[in-house]
Amino acid sequence: MPIVQISRIQHRRGKRTDLPQLAAGELGWVIDEQRLFIGNGTVSDGAPAVGNTEIVTAGSSAFSSALSHTYKGYLGDSTPITTGASGDVTRTLQQVLDDHVSVKSFGAVGDDSTNDTAAIQRALDEIYSDTDQDDTRARRVLFFPAGIYRINASITIPPYAHLVGEGPDKTVIRNSGNNAVAVTEDDDGQVYGSIGNSGATTPTQIQICNITFRNTVAYGGVSVDNATKVYFNNCKFQGSYASGGADNSNSKGVTVRSTTALPCSQIIFNQCQFTKFARLVDLSYDVTNVRFTDCDFNTAYYGAMLGEIMDGSTDGLSIGPRDIKFNSNSWSTIGQQAIYVKQSSNTTGTGTRNVISSGNWYASTVGNNFEGIGSLNEVPIIQYDNDECSSVMDFFERSDLRRSDGSSHMNPAPELQGIGIQDKAIKSITLTDATTEATINEYPALAGKGLRIKYKIVRGTLDRTGEMVISASTNGVSYDDTFTESGSDIGVELTAVLDDKDSTSGSETVVLRYTTTDTSGTPGDATLDYQTTIIA
Repeated sequence: MPIVQISRIQHRRGKRTDLPQLAAGELGWVIDEQRLFIGNGTVSDGAPAVGNTEIVTAGSSAFSSALSHTYKGYLGDSTPITTGASGDVTRTLQQVLDDHVSVKSFGAVGDDSTNDTAAIQRALDEIYSDTDQDDTRARRVLFFPAGIYRINASITIPPYAHLVGEGPDKTVIRNSGNNAVAVTEDDDGQVYGSIGNSGATTPTQIQICNITFRNTVAYGGVSVDNATKVYFNNCKFQGSYASGGADNSNSKGVTVRSTTALPCSQIIFNQCQFTKFARLVDLSYDVTNVRFTDCDFNTAYYGAMLGEIMDGSTDGLSIGPRDIKFNSNSWSTIGQQAIYVKQSSNTTGTGTRNVISSGNWYASTVGNNFEGIGSLNEVPIIQYDNDECSSVMDFFERSDLRRSDGSSHMNPAPELQGIGIQDKAIKSITLTDATTEATINEYPALAGKGLRIKYKIVRGTLDRTGEMVISASTNGVSYDDTFTESGSDIGVELTAVLDDKDSTSGSETVVLRYTTTDTSGTPGDATLDYQTTIIA
């Protein structure tokens, strides 16, 4: 810009109402409003318009507007709304921004390089554990923007923490230290062994969603210690276990630790993923009301190990896990049992109770020691070594694949073994007319178990409703078929036999069979709908 004139700086000062049209470059200071203006000059000189332009200062209306906020609604200025009792409520920009807090405001970086341990812990402690934690206004949602937050020690999660990320494999807390990724603490920062001392608030009302907890060494994901009301939603727990590896009791996706005075309860996992730990879930301590719903469990030695070290006397291990529910989950690539309720010899009659598997999908890659269908090392998919446990409407792909093969095959391990009851889903098959003998279903390794089969047969206008009770032992099979028919004899006979499906000695498979009379096409085939209950 060329210098066209050098002159003494001109300025005016006075009240806003007295501000005149300023000359080009002339300053006008409005004393009563603390605002500064400069004259535009003429259009012929190149100004876009004749007038005065305000220079932004702390007193400028534009500056004040930029640093304040009034809620406009989703339609903005097009449909004005009133936010206060007698006019709009205006808040400062600082107030609005403080409605949301990011872990990055405390120095976390999330670049998969910077050590974010101290920054994350500082955020957790300042928001939830420091002197103002008793004021509910301090308990804000802590946001973790997408990124990989590297840590080398367990982060400790206080009461009332509410942690939100942007989704599994988007927001990742990655630990490379020889410890769990996260554990719970009380509001004085005390961890397991000291939680609750000196009247501290124990971990409670904790919500965590959309975060991956990843451990790059053979240690745990999250340990829920002396906590109640802990909720995980859409989280991922990922370890370093490789398919085919050995068991490692340190490698636990999720575990709990309790004391007799402070047992854990109400621990809920919804739409979570558990992968690459030797034990995806390990619960031995006293805990009640644990729920896993719509979760995915894959790549592990054990799926869920329950009650392994419960001994009936040690503090926190006196009664073991109780009221544990697995609902509508999927399980795959698990070498041993998907759910294993273990019972120590010195705790007979006590221990883990009320474990329910309901509506789960167990893939063919579960319970075969990573060796596939036909493995000599197959184990039960579910094993209950204590009572008051059950399987309800679960689907076991391994057994279905076996039965679909009409050739000779290995006698498979049972779906459910131990002390428990298994209610299988209803099935429907066609009983072909004029059949001397054909298989309806096979029940593997059922020696010493009982079956109850409720059924209905429809053949033309005839029908039968009945219940068949089968008892199997090494000496053979006995059964009782009790039924009621409408009208004439339906011409169907159900039987049960003990059969050998492999090269080993002994017959270990119960085979349910049928025979139909020859009706020469009328009424012809029959339809059998049946549901099986197995008392393991």
